[in-house]
Amino acid sequence: RQEQEQCTRGEKDSERAVGENGFDPYHVLRITRSARKEEIKAAYFNLIKQYHPDKVSHLGQEFQKLAAEKTQRINRAYEILMAR
Repeated sequence: RQEQEQCTRGEKDSERAVGENGFDPYHVLRITRSARKEEIKAAYFNLIKQYHPDKVSHLGQEFQKLAAEKTQRINRAYEILMAR
């Protein structure tokens, strides 16, 4: 039950973090709103390693395009949070 309440609370926090265009940098980087700069940076580098288009080049154009879009969202989220 406590886990369920934490999940619900996290969803509410995430909803509050969403900007006018529906972009939530915390959700994109999979971090909490209380994350420190070091945690933001670590999350960014882990996700970039995972989703960089070069990592999926052997899977074809469709996967490269999806990876490029994901990478753009990751970069945008990182820029927004590091500027604060």
